[in-house]
Amino acid sequence: MRRLSIPIGRVLGVRLALHASWFLVFGLVVWVTVSEFDGLYPRLGEPVHLAMGLVTGIAFFVCLTVHELAHAVVARRFGIHVRGITLFMFGGVAEIEGEVPSPSQEFAVALVGPATSILLGGVFALLAVGATDLGWPATEGVLGTLALVNLGVALFNLVPGLPLDGGRILRAALWRLTGDHVRATRIASTGGRLLAVGLGGLGVVLPIMGDPFGLWYVPMAVFLWFLVRSASRQTLPAPRPALALGDREGQATESGP
Repeated sequence: MRRLSIPIGRVLGVRLALHASWFLVFGLVVWVTVSEFDGLYPRLGEPVHLAMGLVTGIAFFVCLTVHELAHAVVARRFGIHVRGITLFMFGGVAEIEGEVPSPSQEFAVALVGPATSILLGGVFALLAVGATDLGWPATEGVLGTLALVNLGVALFNLVPGLPLDGGRILRAALWRLTGDHVRATRIASTGGRLLAVGLGGLGVVLPIMGDPFGLWYVPMAVFLWFLVRSASRQTLPAPRPALALGDREGQATESGP
């Protein structure tokens, strides 16, 4: 993933980068939101709709960065190296050193991402209500959309399949019950593969039913399939001393959109 990524700086000491697929998704988000705003707020005019779409697209990926930073902060609390965050097609990936060493810690690191997105969605929803009361339709549209997409990100990430957060939560639960990290990883990876197959099926069926936008699910399915393969190969690291919270360099990757 690093080979197709562009570094853009650091936040809280964590390296940030954009994967090549990010630009495709950003364009898609702007196009979809501009189309929606055109139908919902026809009186605002196309220049305003375009500005709303651009603001929404940028803010959406800022929210994804916050989602991934939440993973990074909790991982560091457990003394785990965080190498960086890369934003890509499915949202983002927090790169940490190997696997989280215990099921309870993996559960906490995985859960904080969706919890953060739900919190952001709630805040944006409240702000959207305020914008409606003030009679600010453009602001209302952007904030309302951000509320919905953050809640959507949380729900999608809770799907029980690696490399999504829901898959890591499932693996943590199975790992705790069975004591077998490898078996738990295999089962959670199966959930990710089923999701990839399901997305691929939608990418075939929806265009046949007259929805050309459904083709988008095909590259999503392929990308997810390779991410599942990568996540399924990860193994539990050998025990090591706790690391200082300020440490920044890691050696392996953990996914978490």
